[in-house]
Amino acid sequence: MQSRAARLILLCLFLAAITTAAFLFWKGDSEASSAALQARTFDALAKTIERSLLDVRAAQRGYAAAGQPGDRWITKVAEGLESVRAGVQTLRAEVKVPEAQAALDVTATAINDFAKSDKRAVDYVRNDQRPLASDVVFGDGLERSEMALASLEQARVAELQAREAAVGIFRSRQVFALTAGAAAAVLAVLLLVPAAKPARVVTPVQLPRAAEPARPPASARELALDDDIVSPPRRIPTREPTLASLAVESQMAAADDSVPATPAASPVPAATNPTDFAGVASLCVDLARVVDTRALPSLLDRTADILDASGIILWIADPDGRELNPIFAQGYPQQLVNRLGTIPRDAENATAAAFRTSLLQTVMADDISGGAIAAPLVTPGGCVGVMAAEVRHDSERQDGKLAAATIVAAQLATLVGPPSARPQARTASGA
Repeated sequence: MQSRAARLILLCLFLAAITTAAFLFWKGDSEASSAALQARTFDALAKTIERSLLDVRAAQRGYAAAGQPGDRWITKVAEGLESVRAGVQTLRAEVKVPEAQAALDVTATAINDFAKSDKRAVDYVRNDQRPLASDVVFGDGLERSEMALASLEQARVAELQAREAAVGIFRSRQVFALTAGAAAAVLAVLLLVPAAKPARVVTPVQLPRAAEPARPPASARELALDDDIVSPPRRIPTREPTLASLAVESQMAAADDSVPATPAASPVPAATNPTDFAGVASLCVDLARVVDTRALPSLLDRTADILDASGIILWIADPDGRELNPIFAQGYPQQLVNRLGTIPRDAENATAAAFRTSLLQTVMADDISGGAIAAPLVTPGGCVGVMAAEVRHDSERQDGKLAAATIVAAQLATLVGPPSARPQARTASGA
């Protein structure tokens, strides 16, 4: 392109294309970053509501625990429900897809039903009818809370998928802007480069050669002599001998010095801690005299001393035997105890295995975590729970500690009672 005006117009168009591509790239990046931030905020709010709902469900289980102050748990459940409802309303205003809106409507309905069942449970607690309150908590309350959690998770997943798709669209716009800008740049460069002039072909002109003087004719003898002089004798080329390659051998000296092997260190036997069976007998006598669950913390402390345990949790099965609930915990901070959830019957851990099989289960210690003992609480009606102890100094490998855990668990089972006794008590009180 030789025209100066055309080249100037093309340059202006190139600058305009590059500017537009840069603006589209910046806009796509801004929108993608904003959408990603909104998605992270939405996800964090949804998970906060889920944790609040789990805390409400855990606090409601305090209704059924004997010796627990009912007003404290009632107030905590009421405050938690208000927080969950406010969070669901805020989340409802943020959703953009119909599937998430429908799921949040189901969540709100389930929370309202949970509040109604909680009101009935509160009435039972205030009338000192804890078995009936336990039925409501582990029946309707558990079902409604599970429904609310499931629909909330469904809304979260649907909304996040839609927001991630929007982020993908914005990123694709960025790629398109870059591609369009690069194409415009290549086109402008190709058009602005001047075309090469064709090379001029020069045809050589042959000048006439000067006429050579005529030679006089020669005789045959002269011609023969002339041929011998002009044509030299033919020589047969000879092949020079090739040189044989010389192989250079190098020998590496073998090291004769050998390092003596260091004998492996023998394993250090674990420190043995003899079991105080006299203390076990005294503890069982005191457990047999328990009439109020407020005495259990001190007895669990003594159990921890005997088993060399850092903490003990009593897991009690619900009336249907589908999951285990933490009723008492000793040796752990209250914040951790409040956040303990339930353990399903078919869970892959030692506590659930001890409940299913009614057999003592152990977890061996390693370099990262300590050992544990899970002793089932067995009654004539079956296994009703598990005493889980986090032990130290390889106590899970000592037969004496395992025997002591079995004895104490058997005595604790008499305090809990079989699950079948709870429906009978409920029917008697209802009559």
